[in-house]
Amino acid sequence: MESRPVPFAAEIDLHELFFKLQRRWPLFVGSLLLAGALAWVYLQVKTPVYDFESTLLIGDQSTGSKQAQELLQLLDSKPKGLKLEDEVGLLTSSGMMRRTLAQLPFTVSYFVEPNSWLNWVRPLQVRERAAGDLPFWVVAVPGRPQLTGVPIYVETLPDGKFRIHADAKRGELRQLATGDLVREVLGVKFDKTIAAGDTLRSPLLTVVLRPEPDQLGTSEGQYFFKLNDLSSLVGDYQSRLKVKPTDHESRILELSVQGSVPAKEQQFLNTLMNTYVQDDLLQKNLIGGKTVAFLDNEINKLADSKNRASQSLSSFRSANSLVDAGTQSGVGIQQQTELNSNRNRLATSRRYYQNMLSYLKEHRGPSRLAALSSAGVEDPATTGLIQQLSELNSQRASLIVNGTEINPIVVALDEKISTTKELLIQTLTGLINSSGSALSDVEQQLGSVRGQLTKMPENERQMNNLQNTSNFNEKNYSYLVEKRNEAAIALATNVTDKKVVDPAKQNGLGPSAPKPLLVALLAVLAGLLLPAAVVLMQDKTNRRVQSKEDLARLTNIPLLGVIPHGTQEDKQTMLHDPRSSIAEAFRAVRVNMQYLAAGLDKRVIGVTSSVPGEGKSFCTVNLAAELAQSGRRVAVLECDMRRPTLAGYFGISSRAPHGLSTYLAGESTLDEARSRTSIPSLDVLCCGPLPQNPTRLIESPRLAELIQQLREEYDYLLVDIPPLGYVSEFLVLLQYLDAKIYVVRQNYTDRALVGQITEMHRDHKVKQLYMVINDVHFGNTYEYRHKANAYKYGV
Repeated sequence: MESRPVPFAAEIDLHELFFKLQRRWPLFVGSLLLAGALAWVYLQVKTPVYDFESTLLIGDQSTGSKQAQELLQLLDSKPKGLKLEDEVGLLTSSGMMRRTLAQLPFTVSYFVEPNSWLNWVRPLQVRERAAGDLPFWVVAVPGRPQLTGVPIYVETLPDGKFRIHADAKRGELRQLATGDLVREVLGVKFDKTIAAGDTLRSPLLTVVLRPEPDQLGTSEGQYFFKLNDLSSLVGDYQSRLKVKPTDHESRILELSVQGSVPAKEQQFLNTLMNTYVQDDLLQKNLIGGKTVAFLDNEINKLADSKNRASQSLSSFRSANSLVDAGTQSGVGIQQQTELNSNRNRLATSRRYYQNMLSYLKEHRGPSRLAALSSAGVEDPATTGLIQQLSELNSQRASLIVNGTEINPIVVALDEKISTTKELLIQTLTGLINSSGSALSDVEQQLGSVRGQLTKMPENERQMNNLQNTSNFNEKNYSYLVEKRNEAAIALATNVTDKKVVDPAKQNGLGPSAPKPLLVALLAVLAGLLLPAAVVLMQDKTNRRVQSKEDLARLTNIPLLGVIPHGTQEDKQTMLHDPRSSIAEAFRAVRVNMQYLAAGLDKRVIGVTSSVPGEGKSFCTVNLAAELAQSGRRVAVLECDMRRPTLAGYFGISSRAPHGLSTYLAGESTLDEARSRTSIPSLDVLCCGPLPQNPTRLIESPRLAELIQQLREEYDYLLVDIPPLGYVSEFLVLLQYLDAKIYVVRQNYTDRALVGQITEMHRDHKVKQLYMVINDVHFGNTYEYRHKANAYKYGV
């Protein structure tokens, strides 16, 4: 009897795994060829993608003259220490993309379908080209809705004409400049022919086609173009643009983009960086320009007052023949002048504070930006609060680009803005009150001086008043002109702190994707792993018995041996060829059976299986032949009277009038039912005519008498029993059997069927039970691979 393996293996046998995979080498060869072909097709179909990158410096230092910066410190576009994340958000924002792409001629995309067998069924190999690489170029008429998302084919015709046609299931009619959807178009189909330079006018398309002289006469395949609206372009480039700092502490950003048309991607990166830099400078110039315009307006107003005061003084002198009123005024006039100057300064400051306070109250909420200027404010605390409020407003404007109103940082910043505004309101209120008190004191002093001056001649007094007004206007005018010049200098010297470090350039010498070596490696891995997975899955999902290891997991019934697979010629000559591999296998089964039966009287042996086709009759005949050839007198009893097959093994007619069925029915004698075979000492009782009720014949007393008689006449009696899983004759015949052989067939018997006989053996309903594995392909089974040529030894 063969040794049984350990029921459950705790480790993976790599040798067994490679053996299973090696058996399926044609599958691996076919899989590798298929994977290689698909990889080649992928490389031909996949559009090459190129990488482009550029670098941009994000500075945070002040620029321009020192005095101008002091004047315009409230006009900085962003506070110092701005986070790089904010700049990344600005660069990748939709607004920045729209302004950049609006400057680029990306409205039309050009494509070519090469003349290749890959495009016979459908266009698989399609390449995008830059404008100027095709025999034509397209100009979309602005302001007209255009058909987008549909390939529009163009064919060059003789006499400088073009044929334009399209055929698609659906498309969209959009405004290219805004991306607004006009309507959806179903069943797009048109075919037009126009001359070069003419305008194609149709409800779906309004374009002008112009020839490209350098490309005329060349033909690589079919050409077509697509129209792109600005919104789709923005979404496309936003998804492909990558922005990141070169280092954690660095203020240099690295911009990268991938695309199939190198000229377009390079142009996009350069335009994006220039737009970003120009936007920053534009914002600074815009604020500076507003400051200069405000000062110009105030200077114009003061110039009118200064001119009127000068004219009044001149007229008064001419009318009253006065040349020098200074000597006539004395000390009183000088005091009046100083008091008037102080009063005007205090009144101006008080009005400025009142206007600033009203403006703050109107813009009291944190979300309402309040742009204040510290020019004219002499109080240091107020100047500091104005600068602080300006910095907070700038921070909030930068954060709100990538955040929302409910962002915790924005909420905290709003609280700081509200607090700063309230402090500034309180400070301005105090300044207004103190200015009012000071103004009242000056008015009292001025009234006293005026009382003294009333004693002076009226002409001198009027002349002094006019002179004081003229001097006051002159001083204010000079002061504003000076400040305006400083603001103009700041605006003229204002430069951005952002600049392009490296313009866009291609990363590497060739396309970044697809990579032929990587695709080939993936194809090899797929060609090996996929069939390996299929083989392993088939092995794991196979519910049929493969070897004695499978039986060891299912049952503890002893195994007598394994029967190799044989050809039809082997099965025809096996009874007369004692040196064949099948005969050697049954010889081993006989020896194992006799070893197990040592000292016991096991002369009646039943052979059965789970279902038909497992080879129980085949095993019965060969085991009987082996016993007979070993010198025993053997008889074979065919009790499977539903599908009898034994007659064919011995060359007996299947239509014989006598057999076991007629004997059990009392219609034949034992000598009439029994047949001699070509093997000496081997007799067989075939089924004979098929009975109507085989079970009734099996249960008849004549069968017990027959078995007893054959037991006395022969050394061994082998009984061919119907399959256990189909009929109940096996249970009836158990009482007559000394030993039972249960046949399973490799890659045929389901593992679940073995459970039935295992349960009966475990419950001691079936004793002296042994198993045989039939039809084993030694060369295809790892467990029996060493037996493939073992039975040929000595032949």
